[in-house]
Amino acid sequence: MRLPVVHALIHDSDVRFAVVSVKEATIADPDTAGKLVETLQTAYQCPVVLMGEANHRLFGRQDLVDFLDQYTPDQLPWQEGAVDIPDPTDQPE
Repeated sequence: MRLPVVHALIHDSDVRFAVVSVKEATIADPDTAGKLVETLQTAYQCPVVLMGEANHRLFGRQDLVDFLDQYTPDQLPWQEGAVDIPDPTDQPE
């Protein structure tokens, strides 16, 4: 399943990860946010941090959240794109 996303791919000398913009409601529920991070990490093949699209709240690994604290959201290299994720309706029985 192709999922349209707005993301920033961060490549620093010490870290490589993706920041994905999501609705605030996604981050408000830690279970939902955690499951989405797991799914997106598989798709991106690297760690993922979620960022609320309006409030810029972060959800993800604490070391990556701390790294992002040195930047404002407009300093990140945002791009529109798409990622392939498993379709939840295609689960084997």
